[in-house]
Amino acid sequence: MPSAALRVIRPLIRIGSFIAPRTAGRAAFRLFCTPPRQPGSDTRSGKAIQGARSRLAPAQRQAVPYACGSVSTYLFEPEAGLQDVAQEGLRDEAGPAPTVILLHGWNSEAAFMTAFVAPLLAAGFRVVAYDMPAHGASTGAELNIPLGVASLAAVARVFAPVHAIVTHSFGGAIALAALAGSVPGEPRIKARRLALISAPSSIATITRNFGATIGLGRRGQAALEKRIHSVAGNPVEVFEGREQLAGIGLPTLVIHDRQDRELDFHHAEALAAAGPFVTLEATGGLGHRRILQAKSVVESVTRFVVG
Repeated sequence: MPSAALRVIRPLIRIGSFIAPRTAGRAAFRLFCTPPRQPGSDTRSGKAIQGARSRLAPAQRQAVPYACGSVSTYLFEPEAGLQDVAQEGLRDEAGPAPTVILLHGWNSEAAFMTAFVAPLLAAGFRVVAYDMPAHGASTGAELNIPLGVASLAAVARVFAPVHAIVTHSFGGAIALAALAGSVPGEPRIKARRLALISAPSSIATITRNFGATIGLGRRGQAALEKRIHSVAGNPVEVFEGREQLAGIGLPTLVIHDRQDRELDFHHAEALAAAGPFVTLEATGGLGHRRILQAKSVVESVTRFVVG
């Protein structure tokens, strides 16, 4: 959030947290779940987004409905001669090639995951990227873990069988919750492998850091976490990455940059402590977002997905 907006909102949140904590908590939850507006197409960032979206041009586009709207999906199919490459035992002969789902992070979109498409297609996989709720071309104004899990479950159902999920940032938290079955009422999705790039390990920590940033007091923070519990069907502590990952037990690759300024490297170390089935790879100097375009990262993820 821009510092100018924080200077305006912090005093209001602080006062509201004291005199009307429930109202302040609900307002904080809505703010927490609302991604910022996309920059205009005439700005530098807007031009970068348009350039990234052009890489989705070869994909087959489909709107996949879920309970709260629809998400825009982008399907890349391998060439007929490649569908059996490295796929023996992974699919029925009459069925489609196994799918790799690419799941972007907060305030991003499917277009920024496209560096992984070509090598995964060359390995014989179908690749599906999609815009999460309130992002890219998908519907909605908010994104939270229940909405993300519901949309991922819908995409996984349409493009089954799912071999692997490759995630970035907040997408990792959503994939963990979906695989662990942490949102009541949503089916637990299935995959064989999971790659977590720059993923958070603790939603509770992120929530409390957010509260501190906007000036939410103790009572307001409690109301915010109560609202999360009400919406998600579980307290925020249930969505701790290490515990969810330990329960899932899938072969998992964790890649994180030591200079990540948005999510400190300790998040990766916590995830890696989930069990011996987790492989941790550290990078240096790539930060939180450029890591998605690094050749070494794309190669590591592809090797891991192929197995």
